[in-house]
Order: sequence, then C-alpha cells, then structure tokens
Amino acid sequence: MATLETPTAAATSATPANFQRYYEEAGPDYAAWSPHFNMHFGFFRWGMNPFRREAMLEQMNQEILRRLRIASAPTRILDMGCGLGATLRSFARSLPESDLNGITLVPWQLEQGRQLNQTCPEGRHITLALGDYEHTPYTSSSFDAVYAIESSCYAHGANKFAFLQEAHRLLRPGGRIVVADGFLGPGKLRGPQKSIYSKLCDCWAIDTFGEVDQFARELQRLGFSDIVVEPTQARVTPSVLHVPWVTLKFLLTTVLFGGRKMTRARWNNILAPVLLLFVGYPIGPMAYYIVSATRG
Repeated sequence: MATLETPTAAATSATPANFQRYYEEAGPDYAAWSPHFNMHFGFFRWGMNPFRREAMLEQMNQEILRRLRIASAPTRILDMGCGLGATLRSFARSLPESDLNGITLVPWQLEQGRQLNQTCPEGRHITLALGDYEHTPYTSSSFDAVYAIESSCYAHGANKFAFLQEAHRLLRPGGRIVVADGFLGPGKLRGPQKSIYSKLCDCWAIDTFGEVDQFARELQRLGFSDIVVEPTQARVTPSVLHVPWVTLKFLLTTVLFGGRKMTRARWNNILAPVLLLFVGYPIGPMAYYIVSATRG
C-alpha cells in the first residue's frame, strides 16, 4: 500500500485534558444521534430499513460480537474506550453470564455509564472503570476478548502501537481483538485536504487516525494471527447519510432553543462530520474498516 504523509498540526490539541474536555462538553449531544448512546456509526445489512438509525447502530454492536467469536459462556470481555457502555449493554443481552468490562478516560462517561447500567437488568454484569487503555490496571492474559469501536483512533501514532501492545498483553492465548474505526487507507491527502484533515483531528482531539496498513503490520509484529482487514465503508454509509439531518435538527432545536452554552467543543462536534466528507472515501483516503485478529 502507498505510504500516506500524515499531517501533525493537530497533535498539540490531542492531549488527555483536551480529550476529556471535549467529551465532557460535547458528550451529552450524542443523545441527538442515539438515545441509547451508541456513540458510533451503524452497520447496514441488505433487508434493513436504512432510515432506522438505531437499528443500524445496534447491528454494528452485533457485528463486533460475531467477530469476537465467543464460543461459550462465561467469558471475560473488555471494551477499550467504552464511552457510556452502550455496546456492553448490548452484549449483556446476548451473553448474560459473561464478565463485561469497559474502560474510559472521561469521568463524565464513567458516571453516566454507571447510571445507565443501573436502569437495566443486564447492567449488573458490567463493570466500568476510569483509566488509560494504553496502560490499564488489569492483569496480563486476563481477557478472552477485547474490542474498540471508534476509540482506537485516539491512541498514539499511525500504527497505534501502545494500544495494540496493551491489547496483546491483556488477551489470553487464542483470545480475539476486533477494532472498528476510521483509518487512513491507500492514497494521499492532496492539496487542501491536508489542512482539512488537521482541522478534523483538532475537532475530535485526535493525534492522528491510524493507517490501516501500518495497523495490520503492527498486529502481525506483535504475534497476532488470523488478521482480517475488512473495508466496510459501504456498510456504514447509510448511517453516515443520517449526519446532515441529525445535525440540522440539532441546530434548530438544541442550539437555538437549548439551555446549554455552545462551547468550542460542541461546535467542533458539529463541524467534524462535515469535514470528514472532504477527506473520506471516495474523495480522500479516509475510510471505515473492521480489523480482527487472534492472539498467538
């Protein structure tokens, strides 16, 4: 694959403090996208209604679970960047005997996620913790499966070395990792796309998105096997097409008549999906992938 020159102008804003501030301020706005706080894009399968966004978001959860290949229960699973725990609650309905764990760097997400867990029966099987997923407090080889949905992008570097190294440490031999996220694929950012990409990273407090070829090579270097890289842009596009409508509705209701102050982080959360259109497939090299592998 072609090597992509990744701008680094956004690195100064991609600090843990800015990341936490972004989600403290903009996190509640994700309710406009998903009442259940599925803070990711959806997965479309033929036969689904493309206008039912929440169903596609839930389907993404199920696609991750299927790729984790949970053979039997009970099992121990970690969400590396769990947000408010929506995917864990989805898993709990299918795996009622499993030990489900999530880690987040954002205190607001931890507090709200715990409150949401208390409102549903399956929440009693879920444990959320505050911490850095690149340096977790869990013992080595203590999980059967780990996953990340649109959170690995916040890890450091284009190959996400520290994130993958920690995942490898946490997994038992034969354990599975599944990552669903936006990656820089083959090709280059051209002309104004470099500045747009830097602004996109700045909006979301990201250092740099992963480069999918480097990410796969790092998995191999760490000793993972059965590495599968699935381009899934076509599957997520139906949910991406909901962004303009959700954004317009949000502007007309929450921004004009809402009681919360519109901070820079909240405006950035509106701007980022718009910028993504100018660097994403087919115009640019940004695309959505699901990457899975087995720990050797």
